[in-house]
Amino acid sequence: MLNYKIQLSKYITKVKTDNSYKKSILSFIVFGLTLLLLCPASFAASNKEAKAHYQKALKLSQQRVWDQAVVEFMKAAELAPQDSLIHANLGVAFSQTGMHKEALLSFEKALRLGYDSPGLRYNRGVSFARVKLLDEAVQEMEKALSMDSRMVKAEYDLGVLYNLQGKREKALEQVETLFKRNNKLSKKLHDQIESAYTVVTVDNGGALNGRVTLSGPVPRVRSFHLIHAPNVEFCSRISDGKGHRLLFDFTVSKNRGLKDTIIHLAKVEKGKPFSPKMQTFHIDRCRANEYVIGAKNGENIMVENTDPIQHEIATYEVRNIYSDQTSNRPVPPKSSQVRSIFARKDAENYIIKCNLHPFLQTNAYLVQNPYYTVSDAEGNFSIENIPPGTYEVIAWHPYIAEQKGTITIPEKGEATLNFDFNGKDENRKLYHDDIEGYRFNTWFDSKEKFYGGERVDDPVEELQAFCDDNHLCGNYKAREN
Repeated sequence: MLNYKIQLSKYITKVKTDNSYKKSILSFIVFGLTLLLLCPASFAASNKEAKAHYQKALKLSQQRVWDQAVVEFMKAAELAPQDSLIHANLGVAFSQTGMHKEALLSFEKALRLGYDSPGLRYNRGVSFARVKLLDEAVQEMEKALSMDSRMVKAEYDLGVLYNLQGKREKALEQVETLFKRNNKLSKKLHDQIESAYTVVTVDNGGALNGRVTLSGPVPRVRSFHLIHAPNVEFCSRISDGKGHRLLFDFTVSKNRGLKDTIIHLAKVEKGKPFSPKMQTFHIDRCRANEYVIGAKNGENIMVENTDPIQHEIATYEVRNIYSDQTSNRPVPPKSSQVRSIFARKDAENYIIKCNLHPFLQTNAYLVQNPYYTVSDAEGNFSIENIPPGTYEVIAWHPYIAEQKGTITIPEKGEATLNFDFNGKDENRKLYHDDIEGYRFNTWFDSKEKFYGGERVDDPVEELQAFCDDNHLCGNYKAREN
């Protein structure tokens, strides 16, 4: 049995002379320990003094005056040594002052006296982790979750513990478990897990060059009626002149080169580092600077709004045929913010778009290594500094089935691989392709705005051509009024 009189004397001396208990031993556990306050202590009717110390300890705990709470809990435990809840709460108070060995003794005493709960198991697991007994900590976290599967804190800390044990795959399973329950914690855990890709010096690397082309018909442009836009006066700066904003999913040059196709070398385990520069989703006149990008899962991207209107930028992960929204926040005029490109491991790609102006969007392909690029306006691409070897190469476009090829990269040499898609294979969900009619009615024909006041026409308008003489769409034409 714990001798709380002796222990109390030692504790008071420690508090007076040493404040080192305030420093955490392991910083990866981000949650404070949960105080076990749900059940009242079962005092004997005559033990009023113990009850008074216990109630005082609870108030001090709620005020986070943990050193004094420890003193009161210990006095209550000395007077009521068979009350399991007092020992459980004393363990919590000990742990909050950094005295985790003492906390573990109190938790053990509570268990022997018959008190058990998911909270106690969680708290005990955290204290085991603080004294670096990771196996025991994992066992307690798993026990807590078996008793209450809703404990998000335990799910996160269990993932951290798996990662510290070197069990990377089990830690990633916890990331998946947390993804929908608490996306912020899922991302926090994901960022702690070391990537499977290793950065090394590449002295004898080679290069991959090639071209992406499109055979067959060029898929039709997507059309968005500006009459639906909440900022039609500003958004109409770019249009076809009849009230449509055109989005070219397939931009094809006159010699059939397909722009905006991601070329990615799969399963490259080591090589050059990812670029340290943060990518930017730049918004100008309700238009994104890039139609497609390659992105590492978990990386941050700068959302930069240069427009004088607010955008509502949402992100979506695409899995199979479904897309799930992962974030949605307004971006005020002339402002910027950081967003995370974060999806579950089986996500195929990621979409960044404005929910107010749906023609403002970028498609991101999730890459596992930095060996990727985007085809240019003529369909050409090049990837350099590739470790010699044989690789699978993926050609990905948002709205057509991906293609794969195999290439051998020689030492300090070049290899060539081309891809040809067929426009008949396009795969888009229902979308606007109606460009007939005049969609500025009634705003454009009226000298007043929908919401009152005189309409102000912008002196500069950028016209979008539906297609050129060869029905190859995607070129912008400028016009001065």
